[in-house]
Amino acid sequence: MNPAQALLFDAEEMPIFAPQRESHTSHGDVPSLLKWTGSKRSQATRIAAYAPAFNRYYEPFLGGGALLYLMAKPGAVAADIYAPLTAFWTMVRDNPERLIADYARQWEALQADLPGYFYVVRDRFNMTRQPEDLNFLMRTCVNGIVRFNNKSDFNNSFHLSRKGMLPRRFAGIVRLWTDKLRGVEIRSGDFEETIADAQAGDFVYLDPPYAGNKQRYISDLDVARFGDVLDHLNRRGVRWALSFDGVRGGTIYDHTIPSDIYRRKVLLNSGYSAIAKVLNGPVEMVTESLYLNY
Repeated sequence: MNPAQALLFDAEEMPIFAPQRESHTSHGDVPSLLKWTGSKRSQATRIAAYAPAFNRYYEPFLGGGALLYLMAKPGAVAADIYAPLTAFWTMVRDNPERLIADYARQWEALQADLPGYFYVVRDRFNMTRQPEDLNFLMRTCVNGIVRFNNKSDFNNSFHLSRKGMLPRRFAGIVRLWTDKLRGVEIRSGDFEETIADAQAGDFVYLDPPYAGNKQRYISDLDVARFGDVLDHLNRRGVRWALSFDGVRGGTIYDHTIPSDIYRRKVLLNSGYSAIAKVLNGPVEMVTESLYLNY
């Protein structure tokens, strides 16, 4: 297979090959600010290449925001149900210098007490849920994997071989993101509420956690309800793209999006599984599905 191609599936046709419209420069196009499980940095440019022309952009499962960085323009809506996460992105947009100063201070404290300071911050975050602490934890925990216990407390560990991004570099990345977020509306809440005001001519990108996910800050995704929401978007003339299931190594994660609500399915290579590496499992290639209703 030519690396400039992706495998396309029509809902009712055999697979065909279709050329992509961009080159493989995905990681470099999106500066890494908040490390987040399931980040689409490795796919963002390829996903963005499939976006239609649109009036207003919506991203209701914000996470690390990789696609938002490429798609944001004034009037766009970005949201997540996890309040500390949306508070972080609001701070990046509205108060970047405070975030920059806080990270520099916390980075210095970590160098002086390594790894003890990490666990001080982790305990504090689990009491206060401050966005600055979420940022620090995600920059210094094992492989940037967001992980919670059954009490919704963050419980990932310090990454022993890393001491955090240098503050000067972090500051530069924050300012790049601040420029991108100007005029973007950041909401905190359920995905259905977030996109309730999307209209014909708008575009919604959805990147929910896989059904059956564990150790996350939300309960399992209600796939039936989710499918109903997508169907309502279709009826309103709203175009959408959905990153959802896929393949890791020889394991297929297929939760079956009803074929009558989308028109195409694209398979995108997203590299090797960081979670499997952390859990000492086999290092396996991950391919994710992109569903399109246009």
